[in-house]
Amino acid sequence: MNLASDPYVWVAAILTLCVFSFLYKDNPFFCFAEHLVVGLAAGYTFCTYWQTIFLPELITPLWQDGMGSHAHLWISVVICFMWACKYIDRAQDLFRCALAFWIAVDLGLFLPTTMSARVLEQIAGTVNLRLQGDWTVILGNLVLFVGTIASLTYFYFSKAHKGVVGAAARVGSWTIMVGFGATFSYVVLSRIYLLIGRVHFLMRDWLGIVE
Repeated sequence: MNLASDPYVWVAAILTLCVFSFLYKDNPFFCFAEHLVVGLAAGYTFCTYWQTIFLPELITPLWQDGMGSHAHLWISVVICFMWACKYIDRAQDLFRCALAFWIAVDLGLFLPTTMSARVLEQIAGTVNLRLQGDWTVILGNLVLFVGTIASLTYFYFSKAHKGVVGAAARVGSWTIMVGFGATFSYVVLSRIYLLIGRVHFLMRDWLGIVE
C-alpha cells in the first residue's frame, strides 16, 4: 500500500467515501457531500453565466458603448428586476410576467430545433434508407424502416388495432419496448462505468494498491 501524498487526492477520496456511505443509510456525511456538490455547482454556474453572458453581453455594452446605443438591452435589465419581484408579495404578478416571457422564448427556441433534429432529420433518414450493399446493412435498414412504421402505427388510434393494423401495432409495441430496454441498459452501464472509475481512483490514486 502506497498512500497518496497529494491533499487534493485525499479530499476527493474522502468525499467519494461520503457519497458511498449512502449505500448503508442516509447520514450526515452523505448530506455534507450532497450539499457541497449542489453549492459548488450553483456557484460555478453563476460564475460561468456572469463571465460569459452578463458581463460581455449586457453590462459591458451598457457601460462602455453608452446606454443609448444599446437601448434594447434595457428590456433584459427590466426582466431581471421583474424576476426579483418573486420575493415581494405585492409585486409577484411582475415575476409571473417575466416567467411567462421566459417560457415563451424558451419554447420558441426549443421547438424548431427539436423538430429539426429529432423529427425532420429522422424522417429524412428513414425515407432515404437504401437497400443496397452488404446484407447486414440491408437487414439493418429494413429493421429500422419496419420498426419506425410499426412504432408510428402503435400511436395511430383513428382505426381499431385489428388485422394488419393490429399486427403492426404489436410489432411497434415490441420495438418501443426494445428501445426503452436499450436506453435503460445504457443508463445502467454508464453508472457502472462511473462506479468502476471511482473504485479505481480509490484503489490506485489514493491507496496505491493497484497500478
